Amino acid sequence: MRLLLLLSIFIGIGTSKNIAQSSLPLNKIDSLKSQVKASTDSTLIDLYNQISWEYRNIAIDSSIHYAQKALTHSRELNYLNGINHSLNYLGIAYRNRSNYSKALELFFEALKSSEYSKDLQEISYTLINIGNIYIFQTNYEGAIDYFQRALENAKIINNQNIMAYCYLNIGRSLVGLDQFSEAEEYYRQAQDLRKSMNDLEGIVISNVDLAELYIRTNLPDKALTLLKENLINVKRLDHTSTLSLSYINIARCYLMKNNPKKAREYVQKSMLLNEAHGLKSNMSQALQLLSEISEKTNNYNLALNYYKRYVATKDSIFNEENTRKIESLHSQYQTEKAEVETKYLREQSRLNEVIIERQRAIITLAVVACLLFLTVAMVAFWSSNERKKLNAQIEDQKERAFRHNNDLIDINNEKNNLIRILSHDLRAPINNIKGLTEIHQSEHQEFGESENHTLNLIKSESDRILSMISKILNVEALSPTPQTENKEKVNLVKVANDTIASFNSTAKAKNIAIKGDFNEKECNILGDSIHLHQVLENLVSNAVKFSNSDTTITLDIKIIGHSVQLSIQDQGPGLTKDDKNKIFKKFQTLSAKPTANEVSTGLGLSIVKKYVEEMDGKIWYESELGEGTKFTIQFDLV
Repeated sequence: MRLLLLLSIFIGIGTSKNIAQSSLPLNKIDSLKSQVKASTDSTLIDLYNQISWEYRNIAIDSSIHYAQKALTHSRELNYLNGINHSLNYLGIAYRNRSNYSKALELFFEALKSSEYSKDLQEISYTLINIGNIYIFQTNYEGAIDYFQRALENAKIINNQNIMAYCYLNIGRSLVGLDQFSEAEEYYRQAQDLRKSMNDLEGIVISNVDLAELYIRTNLPDKALTLLKENLINVKRLDHTSTLSLSYINIARCYLMKNNPKKAREYVQKSMLLNEAHGLKSNMSQALQLLSEISEKTNNYNLALNYYKRYVATKDSIFNEENTRKIESLHSQYQTEKAEVETKYLREQSRLNEVIIERQRAIITLAVVACLLFLTVAMVAFWSSNERKKLNAQIEDQKERAFRHNNDLIDINNEKNNLIRILSHDLRAPINNIKGLTEIHQSEHQEFGESENHTLNLIKSESDRILSMISKILNVEALSPTPQTENKEKVNLVKVANDTIASFNSTAKAKNIAIKGDFNEKECNILGDSIHLHQVLENLVSNAVKFSNSDTTITLDIKIIGHSVQLSIQDQGPGLTKDDKNKIFKKFQTLSAKPTANEVSTGLGLSIVKKYVEEMDGKIWYESELGEGTKFTIQFDLV
């Protein structure tokens, strides 16, 4: 009786890895059927198999119909995967109909087919199905052997779905052997896997098995609580066989609690489902339970009647002929497998003989080759010694050249750093000299020709020195020699203020205002201080060059998340479409001209972009023709 209970649960479980989770399986079937007309070949076969799988707990005849169509088409196309699936699905349908000999015949055929195609996944599912037939025969040790083989395959292909099935069914076999604590451990492993996969159906089935274990260990209250909590999901999945079995187990719990009225109520619910869906195994259990309930209430005639019906139903499922046929199928499979293995061993032996002959020939050739090799090796050894001496001399020269080259690189880097520092430190004071000269000259109109000549000479010489500095910095920036990284924490606000102070006099000479009232006093980034100064000087210098008098240049700093943005907005002529296409390219001059005839090399913005990206920053611009240009640079804060 207890084995019938366990295997009826498994009727709701099969071989497919596509477990149904929907609360409306008929809707899923309708959806699959709607795709049939547009499908052909293997796609159509897969659809038939899916439909058969979905029907397995709803309409067994329909399940057989679609699996048979899938099998016929698969054989016509020699589609092995389709053959394997449809044979298993046919077997499941016949098993659900309690025709175990037919089911086992199909399962063994599926096993041979899947072994031929070397499909470990389908082999494993088929082994599980065969193992369950053995549980129905109460051959628990034989069943465990099949489940263990399936589990080994599942671990090889890392298929958690198959592992969960194996743990569950090993647990069921152990229950049949009265090894309850070991069985519970396997049930827990199956449940853990189902929960990790978010597999509702698997969780529901394992809950029913766990409740059955509680009943077997005389814990009716614990079993009843679990079964009633589980009932909602059983109904949601529309599993008629599992629902019928749940009612039987609930009835058994109430009978154990001496409440035969409640027990009869639930077993009658099971009977209605069993009669409607032809669930013989569950019918057998329900009749046996009704006999026990009637006996409990002293209605012995009714108890005897139910018991006779129970025996008749059980005999229709398990009779001597079916048992012999099942054993015959197993023996036939083992015999055929042994014949195949023997044939394979004979063929392997023949191949081994051929391989041995070839190996002898290879050994002979190898001996000859070894003699030739020894001769060549002796000559090569002498040549090698000579080459080693020559290579040692070459390596020594290469080492000296390498050290000399590294020394030159270090000297060059020191030279470049010195040029950058000197050039940067010279530019700011010379800008100030020029700006102050212009301011002094504009504020003192009473200077004579000689004084004005002298002041103009100071300005022109300042421009010449600034031009020389720019050329030096441009050459250093465009140098293909890799520059040594000199990243440090730099205060962007301080560099911005320094740049404004450096260009104030130049801007004032053109009556241009530079504004930069920053809310932040300190915004630290990781970069090169000198390069950052040069970036801002280039951007502010361009803004001053291309802005008309009586305009304003605005510097603004904003903190955005973990980044800081500095923008420089001018009121110059803006950029044309052609300007935008070449703005960051080397040696490109833009359409706008400096408003005071300043010099432009066309390198400034390409150097700016290079330095910004070297400091892991970003630069972009916004400009409309006639409305000025806004350059923005962005760095990560540190």
